[in-house]
Amino acid sequence: MPQTEHLDTYAAVDLGSNSFHLLVARRSHGELRVLDRIKETVRLGGGLDRNGRLDEATRNLALECLARFGQRLRGIPDANIRAVGTQTFRRLKNANAFLVIVESALGCPVDIIAGREEARLIYLGVSQGVAGNDGRRLVIDIGGGSTELVIGEGFDPLELESLQFGCVSLTRWHFGNGMISERRFRKARRAVLSELQELQLRYRDLGWQTAIGSSGTVRAIASICEQQGWCERDITAAALARLESALLRFREIDDIDFPGMSERRKAVIAGGIVMLSACFEALGIERMKVSPFALREGVLHDLLGRLDHRDPRDKTVQAFRSRYGVDAAQAERVRKLAQAAMDQVSAPLALTAAHRQVLGWACELHETGLGISHSHYERHSGYLVAESDMAGFSRQEQLFLAALVRWHRRAISVDYAAQLPARLHGPVRKTLFLIRIAWILCRSREDAALPSLVLEVRDDTVRLSFPPGWGPAHPLTVADLEEERAEARKLGLALELDCH
Repeated sequence: MPQTEHLDTYAAVDLGSNSFHLLVARRSHGELRVLDRIKETVRLGGGLDRNGRLDEATRNLALECLARFGQRLRGIPDANIRAVGTQTFRRLKNANAFLVIVESALGCPVDIIAGREEARLIYLGVSQGVAGNDGRRLVIDIGGGSTELVIGEGFDPLELESLQFGCVSLTRWHFGNGMISERRFRKARRAVLSELQELQLRYRDLGWQTAIGSSGTVRAIASICEQQGWCERDITAAALARLESALLRFREIDDIDFPGMSERRKAVIAGGIVMLSACFEALGIERMKVSPFALREGVLHDLLGRLDHRDPRDKTVQAFRSRYGVDAAQAERVRKLAQAAMDQVSAPLALTAAHRQVLGWACELHETGLGISHSHYERHSGYLVAESDMAGFSRQEQLFLAALVRWHRRAISVDYAAQLPARLHGPVRKTLFLIRIAWILCRSREDAALPSLVLEVRDDTVRLSFPPGWGPAHPLTVADLEEERAEARKLGLALELDCH
């Protein structure tokens, strides 16, 4: 099919710990129309051992599913696709090596997102199907490996939390041998309540008008309760209590048989009931609406926001700058020079608009560590960027950004890109070269000192040319650039200077 038929087609892929989801939609007159939904139960979290290693059977099942998803994605522009990995990907030992295989099977990059970023995207997705006048809402999404809890108003989250308990992990940890008992159920519930203790007062004090549940677990529980006649559509505390009692009448997982529940859900429903029951108790929930929307819808709408220049990452960077008192004039000075330099060499260096964005954000944040200490401030800057919650950023994007910020000056470590997936090694070394050159040229912190710069690339050699007479007038900067030759070699580049 011709590529032009897909210019308004978008896709979101959610690689969850229990199921993999693919959502394909077309935008027409500002509205999204769903073209396709595919869900496959992979139970990736169930194949992960306590050391973060994935068993071969689960790995093969996941790759077979991704190959099928990849076929459906063919023909959709790369820029119109976003795939995210959640809790199991966060726990994977040597995740970058597995990502290479995953991305090859799927045919597109996969962003590993942090728990709070997952919560933000879930809230965004659920909010697409909610009337704007329902006031403050609590959204709970029970996934396979984690549970996200968000309080928000409209499309704006006010509180975000992610717990490392989900229907797969709870079932595995507390009902791992397939046996069900009241003692096991209570022990599992106490474990969840202990985790909820940290947030329950904060959430109760903030309050909400409507509680909404999303994910397959919540929908399965709602379906069972409705089929049994315990409630209609919404899940009530009384209906959930009856479901607990009904569950405990079964002695083994394999014996569970509820009307309205699929056979695939049987293996993880016990953990899901434990999780929702604990949330109801800790937060005093009496009634919960059920949403058909979840993470994949949030990913899709977030992608559209990025493409429409409503990128939440810009807002995050601005907030970061304000919080740490960054010198806005210097940040802008470095950004303009770095991006102007990149614009001259993006084609031969194979750098994209997305890389230009990250380079710009790095320039804006490179001095965040000055608020802690001037001595080795780049270390503090790198740490803050790498370890903070940064709404809108995937883990890989955040580590890319942190690498540029951390190594924008002083000697570059040999392991500067060690935490990044292989596909980002080339872009990070080339953008790191550019931010370092921009920082050297802006070191005087004066606009008047900035030269008219020309860059040329031939193979792995980058030639910097300055106006006649500029070099003799700026001997300190020339000396810094001469020293930078050695650092450029660490990045696989040869630096030539024409500054007579």
